[in-house]
Order: sequence, then structure tokens, then C-alpha cells
Amino acid sequence: MIHAFGFTNSNFGSYIDSLGKPLKNPVKNVLVDGVSKSFLDIEPLTSNLRKFYGCSTLPGALLEDDGGVGTAGSHFERRGFLYEVMTSGVITGYRVSSFSFNVLEGTGWYVPNYDYAEPFYFGQGEGCNFVYQDCSAKGFSFSEFCKPTGPSRGCTANGRGGGVCASDSRTDGCYYVFPMDDYDCDDDGAIDNARLPKQEVYGRGKGSKCFTGTLTTQTKSSQTSFCFKYTCVGSGLNTQVQVNVGATVVTCKSEGTLTVKGYNGIINCPDPLTFCNSAGKQFCPRNCMGRGTCVNNKCVCNKGSSGIDCGVVGTWGN
Repeated sequence: MIHAFGFTNSNFGSYIDSLGKPLKNPVKNVLVDGVSKSFLDIEPLTSNLRKFYGCSTLPGALLEDDGGVGTAGSHFERRGFLYEVMTSGVITGYRVSSFSFNVLEGTGWYVPNYDYAEPFYFGQGEGCNFVYQDCSAKGFSFSEFCKPTGPSRGCTANGRGGGVCASDSRTDGCYYVFPMDDYDCDDDGAIDNARLPKQEVYGRGKGSKCFTGTLTTQTKSSQTSFCFKYTCVGSGLNTQVQVNVGATVVTCKSEGTLTVKGYNGIINCPDPLTFCNSAGKQFCPRNCMGRGTCVNNKCVCNKGSSGIDCGVVGTWGN
């Protein structure tokens, strides 16, 4: 639908300004390390991306350059917008962020309701190099990306579940924790693959997130991913993450490792302030689609609607 509304290179020529006249040069070609890259430069998209990345010289949103007709030039570059709905290619856990709304507003044809935008943190505050620098460059190091070092599982950048460090044809050689349905905290069936099934929690809207560690009831084990319920408490530098390993609660006060009574191995604690303001931040998906009310980060749906986002209307077959 967003493609149909205007986010496709065949429609860029139909964008208009505030006077209803054709928008001049919405796409700019900029040399990046000697290679010409296309950026979608419209407002408020460009200004918001500059603030988001902390890069005041950013020429706009980097557009996808792979995939051929229908993909290249008609999506956000996958490497920098990995979990945004308008990235190229399907990925588990995508979000409709304010940036897609910015594009719709920037066409000159729409006035989006930003209340329905979902939180997006991939690359936030990372600066210009996050957009420009080649992943193979010396010194390239961002927590959103990983280095393939073996089969051990990690957590996806949005914290929704586990996966393995991988690359794909549209991430320009960058490796990230590729989400796998077998370890998705929102998938009830993924509990069949859990190392600690009695302690972990799976299912949409049940409030668990991905944590890594080597916890086991055996003698020893390798690192894997877990889906544990958690609570963020405190604020600012006093923010802490309380993680429920079954009935046992451990408190992450800082980034590092913790042991858990009754288990061998450790759990890896994320930085509490970062986690609670990004992957661990609770929200109502798509603000309940206008068919319900967000109460304590859960949708209370109006009569006739259901689902974690109130997106299911009526009864199938009726």
C-alpha cells in the first residue's frame, strides 16, 4: 500500500510542494567513497533522519541499490533500515516507523497521523559513518551488526528473538543477527526449541524479549538465546532490568554477566538504559489501529476487534 501511495521510483516525479507544483529533484545522487548513491531528499524525512542518526550533513534517506526493477530505488537501503517496513525484502519483526510516514507526508499528497508510527531504533545516534562506512572498513564497529564467529545464537537488534549472524544480498556485506522463526519470542511454537522451556515464555503479547547466555541445568553448554519476561525499573542512570528466569528474578544493574541460582552458566545483561529505551521499550503495536485503547502498553480492543493490535475485525466467514 505504501508503494501504491507513492514510495516507488516511478512516482517520485509526481511529488508536489506546498503550492501544488512538482517537487524539484526529490532524489539526489551523491558520491560515497567514489560510488554514486541515491538519496531520497524530501521533508520532513531528511531533517528527521539527520536528528535520528546525529549526522547533520546527511543528504536524505539512502535508497536500495540492489534487487533490480521494482526493488532498487523503491525502498530504504536494507543495511540502514533493517527492521523498517519499507526496507527491501521481508524480515520478521518489521515496524511501520515515522520514516515511512515522513515519505508519505513528503509526497505532498498526504497528512499522516504519526500516532500510529511504531518505535524504531536501528542506528539511532550512531552518526554519519553508520550510513556511509563500508562494513569491511578498518574500525567499523556498531552494535547493530555482528561478526560471524560460529554457530552460537544471538539476539536480533529489535530484541524479538534469537538468530544467527548472517548477511544477505542487500546488506552490502554487513552481517547482522538474522531472525529465525524457531527462536522467535512471539511464536508459541518456538518453545519446542527452548533450552529451558519451563522458564521461558513464548507467544505474541506475552511480554518476553531475547536474552543471551549459557544457562543450563546440565554441566556446561554453549551460548544460546532465551525468551524471558522482564521489567524495566528506575530511570536515567538508575535504570535496571529485572529478568524472570522462571520463578527466579535476577537484576541487571549494568552491562555484564550474572549467574542464576540453581543453574550453571551465565546470563548476559544488556546495558539497562540502552535496552529499556530501545529493544526492551514496551509499546502498543500500531497504536491499536484506531480500534482500541492503549492501556499499560497493551491494546484494549473495541467490540468487534481483536488481536494484539486490534487488527482482526469481525469473525472469519461472516
